[in-house]
Amino acid sequence: MKRFLLLSWACLLTVASLEVRAQVTLTSSPYIETFDGLASGLPAGFSIYTNAAPNRIGTPALLTTAPTAWGNSGGAFKNFASATGLNRATSSADQAAATNRALGVRQTGSFGDGTSTATPPTGAGPAFVFQVANTTGKTDFELNFRLQSLDSTVGRTATWQVEYGLGATPTAFTQVGSTAATGPFFANAPIKIGFGGALDNKEGPVWIRIVAPTPTTGPGSRPSSAIDDFALSWNANSNVPTLAVAPATLDFGKQTINQPSAPRTFTLTGTRLTGDTRVRTAAPFAVSKNGTDFDTTAVYSVAELAQPQLVYVRFTPTTLGQASGPVSGVATAFSTGATSRTVALRGAGNDPTQTVYDFNACTSPTALADGWVQYSVAGAQTWACTTFGRNPTDPSSTAPYPNAVQMNGFAGGGNVANEDWLISPALNLTSTTFPLFSYWSRTAFNGPVLRLLVSTTYSGTGNPNASGVTWTDLSADFPAQNSNRWQYDYLDLSAYKQSGVYVAFVYNSTTNAAARWSVDDVVLTNSAAPSPPTVRLSSQNLDFGYQPVNTPAYRNIVLTTTNLTGPLTVTSPNAAFQLSKDSLVFSPTLTYTQAEASNRQLPIRVRFLPTRAAADYAATTSVTTAGVTTPTLSLSGNTYDAAKTLEIVNWNIEWFGSTVAGQGPTDVELQQTNVTSVLKALAADVYVLQEVVDTVRLRNLTATLSTQLGVSYAYKTSDFGSRGDDANDPDYASTQKLTFIYRKDVVRPVKFEGLLRCTEAQNCPAFNAWSSGRFPYLMAADVTLDGVTRRVNFVNIHAKANFAASSANDYARRKAGVEQLKNLLDTSYPGSNTLVLGDFNDVLEGTIATGVTPAVSSYNAFVADPNYVALTLPLARAGAQSTVGFGTVIDNVLATRQMASYYINGSAAIRTDLAAGVANYATTTTDHYPVFTRFSLTQTPLATQTATATGPLNLYPNPTSSSIRFEVPETGQNLHLSVYTTTGRLVLEGTGSAEQLNKQLGQHVSSLSNGLYVVRVIGAKQAYVSRLQKL
Repeated sequence: MKRFLLLSWACLLTVASLEVRAQVTLTSSPYIETFDGLASGLPAGFSIYTNAAPNRIGTPALLTTAPTAWGNSGGAFKNFASATGLNRATSSADQAAATNRALGVRQTGSFGDGTSTATPPTGAGPAFVFQVANTTGKTDFELNFRLQSLDSTVGRTATWQVEYGLGATPTAFTQVGSTAATGPFFANAPIKIGFGGALDNKEGPVWIRIVAPTPTTGPGSRPSSAIDDFALSWNANSNVPTLAVAPATLDFGKQTINQPSAPRTFTLTGTRLTGDTRVRTAAPFAVSKNGTDFDTTAVYSVAELAQPQLVYVRFTPTTLGQASGPVSGVATAFSTGATSRTVALRGAGNDPTQTVYDFNACTSPTALADGWVQYSVAGAQTWACTTFGRNPTDPSSTAPYPNAVQMNGFAGGGNVANEDWLISPALNLTSTTFPLFSYWSRTAFNGPVLRLLVSTTYSGTGNPNASGVTWTDLSADFPAQNSNRWQYDYLDLSAYKQSGVYVAFVYNSTTNAAARWSVDDVVLTNSAAPSPPTVRLSSQNLDFGYQPVNTPAYRNIVLTTTNLTGPLTVTSPNAAFQLSKDSLVFSPTLTYTQAEASNRQLPIRVRFLPTRAAADYAATTSVTTAGVTTPTLSLSGNTYDAAKTLEIVNWNIEWFGSTVAGQGPTDVELQQTNVTSVLKALAADVYVLQEVVDTVRLRNLTATLSTQLGVSYAYKTSDFGSRGDDANDPDYASTQKLTFIYRKDVVRPVKFEGLLRCTEAQNCPAFNAWSSGRFPYLMAADVTLDGVTRRVNFVNIHAKANFAASSANDYARRKAGVEQLKNLLDTSYPGSNTLVLGDFNDVLEGTIATGVTPAVSSYNAFVADPNYVALTLPLARAGAQSTVGFGTVIDNVLATRQMASYYINGSAAIRTDLAAGVANYATTTTDHYPVFTRFSLTQTPLATQTATATGPLNLYPNPTSSSIRFEVPETGQNLHLSVYTTTGRLVLEGTGSAEQLNKQLGQHVSSLSNGLYVVRVIGAKQAYVSRLQKL
């Protein structure tokens, strides 16, 4: 049996290799292929490959000829149903029955993507190839086809492009046109590619391929992609005038700003011309016929183009490349009756007072560029070139952009201990005035920060730690851990004005943590003026959390300064937070002389000593010195006893326990360990979780959590999910589910219910709106704390995700689902203590969706309703982010007014601090951060602490940051105004007329901490109450 199978595979491979050599002789235009006969094999002229790259054809692959469903996750080239006439919800049976077919591929981590260990390799670079015997007598080729993205449930994106190669076995392929994507969306995109004159009159063979040469991006599984309706057209009229240009691109590299470059040339050829040919460009480029007289247009006669002519091109940059990126342009040749031809032009402006190391020439897998070298002290990984450089127009872009250097100690599925040096060429600073050293850096995942060192004793080669070599730490600034965004920084090297100066970026990783660090666009500037003074804080936020009254807690920060021009002062406005230089003497203000503070790292110890029970504390510490925008440090703490308050965490734990490739972390044991560790650190009463797949692992996690925290937890998981109608549905085991974990001594569930729920067959309006069956999940429970029991409704949601290609449709589905949920809550649970929390997949102010007008949140129905309060909205306004890869808050908490009265002001927090303690958090745990909120149920809701006659109080504007007025239907002189926090603490009180009280309120509102407040005005007739949100 084994011999028979091997023989069968050998036969199939032989067929595949024969198909690779098959070529088509073009006869009449266009040549059309519909792929409807794939059941019998690949069409003539077509072949398929993996592991394709610009310098190689790749590895021949086999086609699965049987019709295959779009969602089939096995890696292979497949006979898919064409997207034409179908939609994302088309059943597998209907797909199999469809007569309109498409040639497709499903990528996996080892097939068509990733780094393959197979022989021959089958990794990144799936390619659909069409071979033509020759193009003799044919010109002006154009390709039209449909690129189809077929499985909208995946998470990753593949980037496709069209290339051509020449000869029997091409060793170079050239891209034409722009790229297009397939991924987590359903699409049937028409693609048109013009080849210019690149394929004209070639003796052949000519290769045309549609290829995804780079690895997929994003989390989750990989896409199902296909091509259909392939049509190659050309012009076969031998009497038509033609133009040709070569080469197709001129790159001027770096040129001195405002100075003309030396000319570069391309060859212009014409045949059967009937009139003049013009070559036209635009500034900062110019063209010339003789290399001397330059203008934006050059004209060639028919007689001149009887022989090929050189066209001279000059570049005079007016902007700096490191600031605005390279300049691009075209030179276009056109003549009557001929198809116009273009030459792409590119260059960058350079400042002669600067030495720029942009690493654009860093393309070798082993050697670096621009004179920089790497030295590995420990570990097998080293600094190397990467195509993911800094895009000057988009510092957060994750798309390839040439080029940079990069180091990553995560390899082979784990963290590796490394020490690796990236060392500059020798710098001669002898004649400089103020030598300023600037750089861009970026980091992803968790691990030690880079260090920037300088030496005047290093030889330029060998071990940087050799005897006699000394290095000084420059205390440089680098991006925050896992920020994954390019950051610009600079240093003054005036203390090292000599020759033979070396700087080095030093990377370290451990077996517990290994970040990825990238460096790009390093510049040494001979400045006529010193660099401005700077002050950097090691942290922008210190949260002391709960602290018993009259007991101190301590935290440390570091101030790093450069080039100060005067004294420096650090001030805390709140007596509960005091500062110390030596950890012995504490005071609200620290003062440093210029000599004490400049070009130093200043350690400061912060003490939190609360004096009031059941209170929030907050302060903004400021650092002031001449010439520096005041940096601030936010301090917070509280004296709410956790044993008397309700702590809630909502957290998306990314495909928890899934073993399917591309669905979350690959090491599910490590993911379970890390998730347990974070949940333990949070020690919440209720955990509201999304994306739970493996319920057995969840059960074990809950048991471990109970043991480690010494309290008994229980859990409940939804018996439904996307396309999983119930626990007996075949899709249920692998789908993302919603889960509650709760303390049994605090929370007594009364009911669990899937809200708006129906089956796939029933297809109710909520089914599509809530991600094909991922309905909101309700836990109604009696919560008992400090002897008080209250009924609380917890509504766990995981809303429809947003994808670039289907953003407007995703928004519409999400918005519809939100409005359905709100209507249900308003009608079935009016006046209740209700929380809506989870992965909202949108922000609460504006929207992450594109193509939506007006650009308001899909949750606007909740946000605009004064009966609901967005507890996490202040976090978004403060610039927080709830996911690793995006700077937005899409994991949120909404509360009914009744429930918001129990909310502890300012307690909402995105716990990135806990993620920072987990090695490679984003790849080993989840791509979301936990969101924490806290409630005090023992306080009687302030909205009901009034006389029996109570009316609404009109406040405007509300929310507000600086001014506020109220209106009541009473005009007496003895109105009584009270403003409370939601925990009942009085912060403002007064008596007088409405105008007098409005003046008091307006004067004090700006000094209130951000959060929710209760405003009450008592008149002769009744009391008037409303909520105020201070921004």
